[in-house]
Parts: sequence; structure tokens; C-alpha cells
Amino acid sequence: MAILKGSMTDDKIHSNYLNETIDLLIYLPSRYTPLVKYPILIAQDGRDYFQLGKLAKTADRLMDENQMQDCIIIGVNHKGISDRKAKYDPTGDKHENYIRFMAIELTSYLNEKFNTLQLGAGMGLIGDSLGGYVAFKLSLLYPNTFGKVILQSPYVPEELIETIETMEQMQALTIYHSIGDEEHTFTNPEGITRDFLDPNRRLNKLLNNLSLDYEYTEFQGNHLWVNWQKDLVPALTFLYNNH
Repeated sequence: MAILKGSMTDDKIHSNYLNETIDLLIYLPSRYTPLVKYPILIAQDGRDYFQLGKLAKTADRLMDENQMQDCIIIGVNHKGISDRKAKYDPTGDKHENYIRFMAIELTSYLNEKFNTLQLGAGMGLIGDSLGGYVAFKLSLLYPNTFGKVILQSPYVPEELIETIETMEQMQALTIYHSIGDEEHTFTNPEGITRDFLDPNRRLNKLLNNLSLDYEYTEFQGNHLWVNWQKDLVPALTFLYNNH
């Protein structure tokens, strides 16, 4: 197992909106100093992104090789499948308050804790599946707060397509968007089977018509962490290119 050159620590934040304490994972780059302003990337499914997606390990290597800007990465943890659904799913009972927590409480906390770039482009989001939906929704609602977003096999409900269809222009977002070419059928933990591929292709067509810094790719494979892990290198280098 590769040793990180940067550092990983645990943290906690209390949310008044959610009335609970949220566990965070924090990665700081090896050259980190409080004297320098850093961009921040916030991951939904934080623990999964660090353990299954190897997000910190991948970013650590890319930063060490100067293929990626030095960046602070924050993993936001949930408390399991039912808590994830309640927070990430648009029909979930905690969803609206989770959106407020992310946009207001978490960003305020991070801006106080770290020397951050206080611009939309300074705060990025990454999410897979339902987490991708949340990341995209946050960037649409708060484009001046979250200016960069990585969408890995995002859940794209019809109402999201309808929202994008009504947009004549979108504020300057940088978006990396990927989907697997076998994602016609994905069965979630509750046994519900959905087509992820076609809605993502529709979303791609709509986003291509807007003046965005936008990259779309279809990788070989299905709705799995092994594919999202490989996809992180092009995603991170697109968002945080060091050249």
C-alpha cells in the first residue's frame, strides 16, 4: 500500500440544519503551508472515495508529479445506506437541509479553518451516482460557491433534465462528467433497476450547448468503484491542471 506524502486527519462539524454531527476526512498536500491559499475539493461519500476510490492516494501522486495543483480534499461521511438516501436523494427527508449544510455551514467552516481561495473556482465538488446528483445540484444552486464539479455516473432524474433545458446560459462552471458504457441497467441496494446511461447522454447533449468548461467521457464498464477510481486521473487533471 502506497504511503501518502500528504497527511490525512479526521474532523467533525456540527450541523444546525441537520441537528447532527458530521464526520469529515481531511487530506492536506505534502507542501501544505497556512501561508498559501488552496483550492478545496469536497467529496460526497467521503469514506468510500478515500477507501474504494483511492481519491487521496491518486491526488497525492498527481500533486507529487506536478500533474495537479496542490489541493485540500475534504471527505464528507454519511452514516450508512438509509442516511445516504435521506440526504442525497431529492425525495429524502434530510435532502434540503443537507444542501443547506453543504452550501452554508460546511463552506463557512472550511473558509475559517483554511486559507482558501474565496472564489467559486476555489471550491470544487465530486460525487458518484446519487452523490453526483447532489454535487451537480449544489453547483447549479450555488455556482458562485462551487465553481468546479466532477460527476461520476451521476443520477440524472427527469426534473434535472428539465431544469437544464430551461437554461439559456449557465454561470461559468468547470464540469467533468463521466458515465460507463454498460450503465443501461444498474440495480441499487434497494433492488431498484435504473438506466443511468441514456439520461447522462441527454445531459451531455444539453451541457454541450451551454458555454461551459466541460469534459465528457464514457468509460468501459458499469456502475462500480473500480471504474470511478481509474476515472479520477483524467477528472482531477481536468479540474486542477498544473500546466
